[in-house]
Amino acid sequence: MIKQERGMVTKRRMVIGWVAVNLLAGVPLAAAAAGTGEATSVIYEAEDGLLAGTTVGTASPGYSGSGYVTSFDDAADSLTFTVNVPVKGLYEIRLGYNGPYGDKRTTLAVNGQPAGEIALASTTGFKEIPATKALLNAGSNTIRIDRGWGWFEIDYLKVGPAPVPAPHQITKALVDPQVTPEAKSLMSFLVDTYGSKMLAGQQGYNNVSWLETNVGKKPALVGFDFIEYSPSRVEHGSTSTETEKAIDWDRQGGVVTFAWHWNAPKGLIDQPGKEWWRGFYTDSTTFDIEYAMSHPESEDYKLLLRDIDAIAVQLKKLQDAKVPVLFRPLHEAEGGWFWWGAKGPEPCKALYRLLYERLTGVHNIHNLIWVWNSISPQWYPGDDVVDVVSFDSYPAAGDYSPQVSQYDQLVALSQNRKLIAMTENGSIPDPDLMDIYHTDWSWFCTWEGSFLTDGNTNTLAHLKKVYQHANVLTLDELPNLKTYGGGGVVTAPAAPSGLAAAAGDKQAVLSWTASAGAASYTVKRSAASGGPYTTVAAGITGTSYTDTGLTGGTTYYYVVTAANSAGESANSAQVSAVPTSGPAAPAGTLKVQYRAGNTNPADNTIAAHFNIKNTGTTAVKLSDLKLRYYFTKDGSQALQSWVDWAQIGSANVNRTFGTASGTGADTYVELSFTDAAGSIPAGGQSGDIQLRIAKSDWSNFSETGDYSFDGTKTAYGDWNKVTLHLNGSVVWGSAPN
Repeated sequence: MIKQERGMVTKRRMVIGWVAVNLLAGVPLAAAAAGTGEATSVIYEAEDGLLAGTTVGTASPGYSGSGYVTSFDDAADSLTFTVNVPVKGLYEIRLGYNGPYGDKRTTLAVNGQPAGEIALASTTGFKEIPATKALLNAGSNTIRIDRGWGWFEIDYLKVGPAPVPAPHQITKALVDPQVTPEAKSLMSFLVDTYGSKMLAGQQGYNNVSWLETNVGKKPALVGFDFIEYSPSRVEHGSTSTETEKAIDWDRQGGVVTFAWHWNAPKGLIDQPGKEWWRGFYTDSTTFDIEYAMSHPESEDYKLLLRDIDAIAVQLKKLQDAKVPVLFRPLHEAEGGWFWWGAKGPEPCKALYRLLYERLTGVHNIHNLIWVWNSISPQWYPGDDVVDVVSFDSYPAAGDYSPQVSQYDQLVALSQNRKLIAMTENGSIPDPDLMDIYHTDWSWFCTWEGSFLTDGNTNTLAHLKKVYQHANVLTLDELPNLKTYGGGGVVTAPAAPSGLAAAAGDKQAVLSWTASAGAASYTVKRSAASGGPYTTVAAGITGTSYTDTGLTGGTTYYYVVTAANSAGESANSAQVSAVPTSGPAAPAGTLKVQYRAGNTNPADNTIAAHFNIKNTGTTAVKLSDLKLRYYFTKDGSQALQSWVDWAQIGSANVNRTFGTASGTGADTYVELSFTDAAGSIPAGGQSGDIQLRIAKSDWSNFSETGDYSFDGTKTAYGDWNKVTLHLNGSVVWGSAPN
């Protein structure tokens, strides 16, 4: 049985297929529909299809027609629809389904040929999704849904004209504002070639010679893995030269991408079938990412930091060698088979952000283009920490379809504003089909072993076709990526977002969110809403500014623009402030809260967490404040410190050590803040500032009796045994005496 649907008109049953009035002679349906402004779709009920091993069900409510198809249990189980279309062309396939048993995947075949994989997200009822696009013949066609992972329910198939893809909205700006010139150049090249060329990629440096011998070409991109640098593998004797291999490949002019099969920091089961070297799999470790991320004072969290720090050493080597890296951490998280995805999206997203914050803010690693590897919106960590979105594709052997379903979902996820890559694959998509289906994968990266060499997943003829295709770039076709575009073609930055104004005594304190690629900012002011605006400060390199000398009780309107060598952005959204005529925030309106990040007084780490609160009526610039924590260093070794995480940004917190005197202290650590840290508004707070101190030889401290330490304080509370200084004057706490 077929249903016809036109626009938003109620469905009606049809037996004659497509309505001829929607066709123009000799023009594919997609073009005709676009010309008339109408989109015609036909619905095919699942229970009317050809069932092989599957059954019709009615127990789940909300289906259309007389039932749905379920019991996709055995490998041969399937459901086949017969679809009739009037002209040959590209059609959109939408699927009505129910996913009551969690996230699943299945595969499609069109007219007997593999047509890619479909992700079926968990649902609480029947819903419709865009499944894929298919090139259908005029007349009768078959569309088969195979078992895949099973445990899903199919309601109907909807077939209609494929929409014309919208133009890409991708810029060359990277999320790290301090990114290296080499990474800028690489991104510039990737953006310039996106939509017209695809980089050939291969996992494993040792496979390059096989490709050169058998295919006659070297890939443009090689995938490497930090797996053996994981400390829990090093403890078992693992060694690696992946970093050195990557440097060598870069010197040949190739593109480097790194994944990290992160062996769990602890809790390796190490039993037959769950050996220590399988420690990146969920089933081979007891490590709990949810616990670790929600307990930053725990050993588990500290081990995460240890592991990140170990990888930072390798990334620093690559940065020093001027190697830009397409960095893809925490890949395939939504599958749940790796421990970083075992507890759902929230802990995983938090860990990804910790990686970004620690590598860029603590270790000053800036040679990375950040690649996220999931198609699910629930797992997406945010535009501000992602440069490229991606999918790992493992369809049936010999399925060279362009995986249009996953591509379209990534377009939607990124709002067509990010590069899209196939970061791992078994079978390589056919470049000719990619052109037909408008799937603009930026690169592919075939996994090693049998995926490359078995002659089945990718036949030798297919490999040669791909590597010799005009739309596929190989090593010999790459430009000099170190100088491409002069370090990246610079584009003017976007207007700053998040502009906020806090009124003070005859002043207004402004703060905003950094714009990617901005070199400086200009603050403009007006006495009237909407302008005209007059420039009051230009060339600002931070993300805050205090406008002084104002008249109390007068309303001032502000906008901010961002600029670089390519030009100036549009104005930001406008904000206003009404300065007061009273004094600055009086002493006593600032306070420091403290909790012990590490309650053990006799280990090798001091961990103190702070939160600065402003209970006054005016904003306070963090750059005017300094915070001191007092302790005994128990030896003459040099001290080192880190800010593991800060809501205001770890990079915006500076640390210095000084000499103290008094009971329980011979040393203090002083925290100061950059202009980019912004201000604490009236009634606001700084948020978490997580400090960690260690000796250069990692010997133990004895914190018992230390002036500022209190291991019983595991939740934030006011603490007067640290001091807070405003413009040099103590406004909170008491120093030891």
